[in-house]
Amino acid sequence: MKILLKVLSLILVTIILLSFTCDQNSMKIYGQLKPRKPEINVSGLKILVKTNNLILAETLTDTFGKFKLIFIPKANDKISFYCTGIGKDTIFLKRIINIKTDSLNLAFSLPVKYKLNLEGKVICPICKKSDKVLKLIYINTNPYIAVGVKETDQGLIDISNVKLKQEKYTPIELSRYSCKRDSIKF
Repeated sequence: MKILLKVLSLILVTIILLSFTCDQNSMKIYGQLKPRKPEINVSGLKILVKTNNLILAETLTDTFGKFKLIFIPKANDKISFYCTGIGKDTIFLKRIINIKTDSLNLAFSLPVKYKLNLEGKVICPICKKSDKVLKLIYINTNPYIAVGVKETDQGLIDISNVKLKQEKYTPIELSRYSCKRDSIKF
């Protein structure tokens, strides 16, 4: 019995000591979302770090759009940053290749500033090509509201003075382009 307790305590101590050494390869990223329009609310948005379509880390922004991520990157991986929480969009923010440091301070423009090629077409921030980039158009899907509908004493509906009103539509999605090759919105 004493031998079993000694073995178990030795295993427990080993596990505890090894758990502290695993943090040596972790990377810390401090960042901030900087909206290009003042009406964009950057509070509570989810920031994702992905590589090879696997999520390495995720966090939420504070009221000022600041965030902190801690993850363990793999060597020579392309790390992509995404933002979700604005409409139904998952917006591509940036890709970093071969990070050589254990800490980064980043600032992301929201939405991403896109670049044009010599022909004036928008290029994808990942593949740097324009042939698969599509412009996204958001359609006003707000229904019309009938104002002035009255019910008569007989239970019938009087629509003689009805006016149709449609509230102003402001799309909450920020992405303006999509790349079919890389399956991103930016």
